[in-house]
This record gives sequence, structure tokens and C-alpha cells, in this order.
Amino acid sequence: MSPAGSELATIVSALVGAVIAMRRSRRAQRTITKLDALALRKPLNKVPVAVLGGLLGALTFDRFGFSLEMFAYGLMIAMCIEQSIIDYKTHRLPRGVTFRAAIVGGPPLALAAINHDDNGRIGVMFASFIITLVLFALLAASSRGGIGGGDVRLAPVLAMFLGWLGASHVYIGLGSGFILGGVVAAGMLITRRASTSTRIAFGPFLCIGAVIATLLV
Repeated sequence: MSPAGSELATIVSALVGAVIAMRRSRRAQRTITKLDALALRKPLNKVPVAVLGGLLGALTFDRFGFSLEMFAYGLMIAMCIEQSIIDYKTHRLPRGVTFRAAIVGGPPLALAAINHDDNGRIGVMFASFIITLVLFALLAASSRGGIGGGDVRLAPVLAMFLGWLGASHVYIGLGSGFILGGVVAAGMLITRRASTSTRIAFGPFLCIGAVIATLLV
């Protein structure tokens, strides 16, 4: 692709990312209202979400080009935007949003692995999903509410996507989520904006870690 064509494709990807992010934010707003009307006292400001979506759309194109991978990881990122908004407002992660990303995003990655003649990626995806599911189920059972059922469903799906890129991306993505969550929680405790009993949404940090591992590693 020529430099001019690449620049145009990047702009188009950014615009598509912005539109998708806005649509996801509207859907998140409807979901929040259904789950807890009091959690959304005023409409969401969609401009920052659109800007973020545009940036991530451009980065996704830059990372994968026009490919099955771009479609799959664009879907993962769109899911992350929607779930982060919902979890931040309600401390809930609707299973339908998570499962749709896995069901729709998994097959294109499997096809991409076959096209690349690298079927081992499919095995890493599956193993990453199962191992992360077991690990988070154990963490949820021992954390006394620190990790909820939504996190137990979200983390394996993110690990599945990251597993296609390699096991190291799973470690970096999920590890970054834990580190970011821990730093924010510690900061809130130090500044007395939260106590040891305060519930902190963990889903957004998992999503941020996964996006970082996908686009920047």
C-alpha cells in the first residue's frame, strides 16, 4: 500500500473506531440504566469515548492492517470499552457482552491462524482461556468479593484473544491489569478516597491491560 493509501486507511480506521465507540457507549448507557438507574445521574459524555475509539481504531489498523485479526481485535477493544463503562458505573459485567465477543471474535482468529499455517496459535488460545478461567475462579473463591463473577468470565475471554498473540501477551495483559488495579486502589486508600471495604471495579483494569498488550507490545 502506498504512503497516501496507508494514511487514508488510518483515517478511515480512526473514524470507524470513533463511530463504534460511540455506539458502544450508547449501548452501555442503556445497560447501566437497566441495571441501576441511579448509577447514571447524567448522560455519558461521548466525546472522550469517540476520541479514544478513534485512536484505538488507528492503532489497531497500524498493528494488524486490513485482516481477520483487525476485525477480531477491534471487536475485543469495542467490548472492552463497553464493559469498562458499565463496570465503572455499576460494578457489573454483563455476561452477554463478554460472551458475544468470544463467540464472534474467536473464529476469525482461528481462521487467521490457519491462513498463517500456524495452528499452534489455536492451542495457545484454548489453553490460555482454560488456565485463566481456573485461576480466576480460584481467586474469586478466596478473595471474599474482591473478584466477582463478571471478572471470572471476562479474564478468560481476554486471555483467549491475547493467547493468539502469544503466551507472553497473556502474562503482560493480565499482569498489567493487576498492577494498574493495585496502584489505583493503593492511591485511593492513601488519599482516603476509599477504605478497605470499598468495592473497586476491576474489569476496566483488565481491559486496559489487554489493550496495552495487544497494541503496544
